[in-house]
Amino acid sequence: MIKVSIIIPVYNAQKYLHRCLNSVINQTLKEIEIICVNDCSNDNSLEILSKYANKDKRINIINCTKNGGESVARNIGLDNSNGEYLAFVDNDDEIDLNFCEKLYSKAKEENADISKGEVHIIGYDGKETYSHLNSDIRKNNSKLYFAYYWWTGIYSSNLIKQNNIRFLEGYPLGGDVLFLNQAVLKSNKLALVDDVFYHYYRRENSGDSLILPKEKIISALTIHEKIIDNIKATNIDDKNGVGFLNFWNLKAALDYAFRNKKIDILKMCLDRAFVFYEKTKYNLKPEAESFYPIILDMLEKGKREELFEFYLKNDSSIKMLMANLRFLHNRKKEMYEVK
Repeated sequence: MIKVSIIIPVYNAQKYLHRCLNSVINQTLKEIEIICVNDCSNDNSLEILSKYANKDKRINIINCTKNGGESVARNIGLDNSNGEYLAFVDNDDEIDLNFCEKLYSKAKEENADISKGEVHIIGYDGKETYSHLNSDIRKNNSKLYFAYYWWTGIYSSNLIKQNNIRFLEGYPLGGDVLFLNQAVLKSNKLALVDDVFYHYYRRENSGDSLILPKEKIISALTIHEKIIDNIKATNIDDKNGVGFLNFWNLKAALDYAFRNKKIDILKMCLDRAFVFYEKTKYNLKPEAESFYPIILDMLEKGKREELFEFYLKNDSSIKMLMANLRFLHNRKKEMYEVK
C-alpha cells in the first residue's frame, strides 16, 4: 500500500532539483510514490528526473504537453496519485528525511485528515529562521490559523478527492493557500508535529519576490477574497479563528500595496482593502484595532483619498504603525511610477 504520494511540479529547476529529489527518495518511510510533473521545462530538468527514475522505480514522471503553471501541474499530480495521504514539495525546496514517516504516523495515531510539521526558512541572504505556527494553532485552539505554509502538511486523499478540492487554475499566485483553506475547512482534525521540517528557500522571481507584477497581485487578491467568501459561506463556529483569517486577508490587501511601484496598483490594492473590510468587519480579531488603528478608522469611514495619501507620504507614523510589514522599507512618494 502506498502511504504517501509526494507531488512535485517541475519547471526549469535544474539548479535545485537534485537537492529536492535527494530529500524525497531518501525518506525513511519507504511506502511512497513520487509524482514529478514536468511542466514543459526547457533546461535539463527532464534529464535529471529521468536519471533518478532509472534508479528509483517509485518515481513517476508525467510530461505536460504545454506549460500550464504550478496549479495545473499539481492537479495532474492529484489525478495520478494513489497514496493514502498527499504531500507537496516545490522543486527548489527539500524536506527532512523523516518528514513523511512522522507526519503519516501522527495522522494515523490521531485519525487526522491533515498532519502538519513546521518550516525552516532560508532567506534571500541565507539567514535561517523557523516558524512557530504550530504553537499559534495550539494557543488559539483553532485549525483556521493554518492559513499559510501549506506544504508543511500532508492531506488525506479521501478528504481532497471526495470534496473535489483542486488547485485553482489560471491564477499565477495564491492557488495553494486557497487549496489549504478549502482542505482545512473540510477537515475533521488537524494533527501537529513540531520536530519535523519542510525547508523553504526564498527566491526572487517567485511569488515571494519583494516586487511583483500586476497580474500576480491581482491573482493573489482575488484568492484572498475567495477565502473570505469561503469563510462566510461555511458559517464555521470558531469566532477566534474566523477573526484571525479575516484580519489576515485584510492585511494581505494592505501588504500588497507595497509590492509594486506603480500608482495604479497601489490604488487597486487599497480599493480591495475597502472591499475586504466591508466583508470582514463583522468579525475581525480584537488585536486588529491596536495593530491598524489609523487605517481601520479610514476603512470604516470610507476615506479612500486619505488612505491613499497616507500610504504615499510614508512618514514616521506609518513606519511605526506598520513596522511588522516585511515590505515596508523606506518607500518614498517618488519611488512610485505613474502609469
